[in-house]
Amino acid sequence: MRKAAFLLPITLLSACATIVNGSSQTVTVSTTPPGATCTVDRVGARIGAVAQTPGSVRLDKSKNDLSVTCSKPGFQTATVSKAPSFGGATFGNIIAGGVIGVVVDAASGANYEYPGDIRLDLAADALPTLPPLALQAPVAAPDMVEAPDAVPARSMRRPGARVRPVVARSASY
Repeated sequence: MRKAAFLLPITLLSACATIVNGSSQTVTVSTTPPGATCTVDRVGARIGAVAQTPGSVRLDKSKNDLSVTCSKPGFQTATVSKAPSFGGATFGNIIAGGVIGVVVDAASGANYEYPGDIRLDLAADALPTLPPLALQAPVAAPDMVEAPDAVPARSMRRPGARVRPVVARSASY
């Protein structure tokens, strides 16, 4: 009877992390700026997705790292890798002598925990660069013709000189 009373608490403590912490968790993914689409991968397999940040994904715990990739139009894609941390509840199994509990916790991944919040900063796409003005081809509007006696814009004008506006003419003569 005494042995049974001693073994009962040890049996109840077996798989302590699985019972206390569970074998899955919710991870929140947020980005700056918000509104990005994110995927969550582990060991090359997709295990979750967030349609629009900020958002959460429920996933099974594991000893393997998470890889979170976020993208948004107008911004560069960003990826971050997050490693799980070893949970302390498994130590309860070791101290109480519950070898079975340690095995159950390890198999279920319950002895690991991912960060609760994963944050990524997305950098804006670089603006396209134009070639120097000397290399650019001039752009002419075919329906706009300058009046023949108009003063050129770059010439020196004397004070009080009259300037004629540019006149639009039809393409058909």
